[in-house]
Amino acid sequence: MAYTATVQVNPIGSGDFEVLITENDAEATSEATIPGLPIKGRIWSMAAQLVSGAGSTIDPVLGHLTNPAASGMTKLLENDTAAAGVHNVAIGPVPYYDADGVLFHRSGVDSGTNNVIQTRYLISSSWR
Repeated sequence: MAYTATVQVNPIGSGDFEVLITENDAEATSEATIPGLPIKGRIWSMAAQLVSGAGSTIDPVLGHLTNPAASGMTKLLENDTAAAGVHNVAIGPVPYYDADGVLFHRSGVDSGTNNVIQTRYLISSSWR
């Protein structure tokens, strides 16, 4: 099968958003596009879980350009240590600006092409 990503951007009140991503048939370079976000905001947390597949660890990264793992200038939030499940809470939320309100997520699974991965981001609009 081909890679698919279901992305939900859910407003949860007061300018806050919950972003839920479910990836099917994910591999190392699979990338989900997250549209519909505020053009500037703060990222509070990243949580991800490798649900099934041939992979054993994930190492997620979030950026404001496609292929956020390629360069430090494109990365907003990057996992530290690969694991089957990760939960990163920003100490001082991570500010971002993107004129289109679009971010890009890669789970960075270590192997296989049949992986199912679920990810959750908590994001606030504005920098205040």
